[in-house]
Amino acid sequence: MSLISAVERACTRLAPAGWRDLLLHHGLDITSATLREELAKPLHVDRTHPGFEDFSTEGIRGVEAGRPAASLLFHAFASPNVTSGAKGEALTAFPTPAELEHILNYVYGAKPPSLEALRLEAGGAELALAVFAYEYRPQPETVHGRQADLCFSRTGVARVGTAQVLYDPQQRGFLPFVAGQPSQMRVIPARYGAFIAAKYVGQPEQFGPMNAQPIDHDLEFWVPLHKVFDGDECLAGMDLSVQLENHQVNEKIGQIHRRFRDTGWQEPDILNPPFVITEGLCHWADVETFAPGLLVPNARERLVELAYYQGRPLSFMMPAGTGGLVHGRHHVRDDGSIEDLNEREDVDAIVKAGGYRALHYQDAMADGWVRAHCPALELESIAAYSIIGAPDFFPLCGQRELKQWSSDPDIFPCPTPPCPPVWHTRVNPLSDVRFFINQSLEGGYFSPEDRSVTSIVSHPQSSTMPRPAYPVAYARRQSWLPDFASGVFGPGWEIGRGLVDAPFANVLCGYQLASPFTEDARICAALGSYWPGVAPDSTRTFEPRSVSATVIPLTDNEIGLGGGPAWDGRTGPTVIELAGRRQVQYQAYEYSDYTQAALDGRLSLAVTGHTSTEQYHQRVLGMQRAYRAVGAGSDKEQRKRWPLLSFFRVQVPDEAFEVAQHEAGFQLAGEAHYYRLFKHGEITTPSYNFKLRHVEIEQEVELYISQDAVLIRQNGASWRPFDESL
Repeated sequence: MSLISAVERACTRLAPAGWRDLLLHHGLDITSATLREELAKPLHVDRTHPGFEDFSTEGIRGVEAGRPAASLLFHAFASPNVTSGAKGEALTAFPTPAELEHILNYVYGAKPPSLEALRLEAGGAELALAVFAYEYRPQPETVHGRQADLCFSRTGVARVGTAQVLYDPQQRGFLPFVAGQPSQMRVIPARYGAFIAAKYVGQPEQFGPMNAQPIDHDLEFWVPLHKVFDGDECLAGMDLSVQLENHQVNEKIGQIHRRFRDTGWQEPDILNPPFVITEGLCHWADVETFAPGLLVPNARERLVELAYYQGRPLSFMMPAGTGGLVHGRHHVRDDGSIEDLNEREDVDAIVKAGGYRALHYQDAMADGWVRAHCPALELESIAAYSIIGAPDFFPLCGQRELKQWSSDPDIFPCPTPPCPPVWHTRVNPLSDVRFFINQSLEGGYFSPEDRSVTSIVSHPQSSTMPRPAYPVAYARRQSWLPDFASGVFGPGWEIGRGLVDAPFANVLCGYQLASPFTEDARICAALGSYWPGVAPDSTRTFEPRSVSATVIPLTDNEIGLGGGPAWDGRTGPTVIELAGRRQVQYQAYEYSDYTQAALDGRLSLAVTGHTSTEQYHQRVLGMQRAYRAVGAGSDKEQRKRWPLLSFFRVQVPDEAFEVAQHEAGFQLAGEAHYYRLFKHGEITTPSYNFKLRHVEIEQEVELYISQDAVLIRQNGASWRPFDESL
């Protein structure tokens, strides 16, 4: 089928769903009998129409050859903000992933350039056949922030899950939710494609990289010039056949036995599955539905599974001092029976000491590469780094956007931005990391000098156009580009960091992660979301601890106090009365086991996952205002004395809220949230259950917080307005 025929077929299908009238509003008739000519004619684009505010000001045609961002048809079909018709009515159908790729190919192939023309365009720069993960994004999420545009990275981040991938047509993307099944989560794929690319040093005004750093002026970046696809319409005078090859490896268990001695396993055993897993991790999606290049992790029954070797459950001698990054809570006794060490007092000390046989568990995370083969092009093949990462419990919140927001001195006055003194660690997206890639990956396709692999770039820009005059919404979907992944390593959420040869020689590698990932998730969620934007903050679930205070509060529903499933399968604190005194009862952190929760299918992102970027910001700022109201605003140690006992969004009508406003003589405008904090006293362990902690309440403060005001009640007294200027 020719490229224009595929475009005609998509337009014919979508025209009756409101698309014909919508595009006619801009002067484009997608039902024209001469569609090729129609797409090439000049148009009068209405950029005040919803969804078109960020369409390139240079775009005046349905298709501008070689320029997707300046092609009205591609923007209309690919932008997640184009959802309503000519008169504001909802569009009733949307393009499929395959249709979007067909239209994108037509944009590049409408006037196919010659290879020599691309060499001239590159200005003498080296050319190669490079693989990129790519995504069409609204203006606020692009490299230059001036228009909607394609964004490219040589790193893609897919994510594991327990249910099959599902495309959301309206969002033009993928989400992890499974309707009616809160404990299930869908795998998230990554889109890869082959491009003829040129090698340049960083040029922020031309192509980026996104969030350019001083070092980028000296680093080299592969920048896409032209998409490569099958057939004779891609490059003038050539008939191409391109194939993508994928390799992934999960070697977490094997690396444990390389790092620690006397575990009972060594080579050659640790060269085999499940010590090293290269099969069954992912697959290429159906081409008819998704077009070539969509890499999809294989859905698993559970996020974590018991590891087997030679037909038997795999056990090992638990080493001492693993830092909590290896699950060792299932003890294999001499008679073969399994003891759950969570039922033993001082389980943390037992696991830390090691010296017993434990069961191994595996996850399906991995890292690897995607390479392109095109025999007709005698160009070097440059690989993309492919990550299969952990679930993102805040899929609508990007790391890059969070870093930009938290770096605003008007929001967080801070002497050392972009690290406001709020989180336990710095806020950083993987796209800002300039490390080289795992040298042990099969093929040796990444060199130590190649330090720009995780960056995000655009096509070269010919001009600097103004930003849209109207605000543009963020996409509400899960992105596979690395600005939605964490660039903080401890050891990491999606990918880890290692040191090679000498100090400060940083390398990205999957084998440095916890085994399984739930071990690290347990530790770092309890550090107030050690990875902002992907990991929940579990501090309010457990008894007050000296390591952290709440940063990004989870709602009562999200920690299991509203009757639904908690994100981590546990239940938050409750108020009890003992000997006439009110205390808070917690399930002790020491006996939390997120690996067991994953085995039981009790991890969930059904509630946290719907948190928008704006709501995420609101939670962080609201928690800081709550701390200030109790006198612990700038003192991290004092914050740890004030645990959060309840937090939720007020759903009007709410009788208690109305009473509070009446008593205070003040009406809160807009959305309001309820906070209940207490100053804790002595923490004790009841004699009848070592898994519980009882915490004395010394003082109690309740708050209603809206965007502009705070109501406060202390120790059950009357409600009053709180003066935040003091």
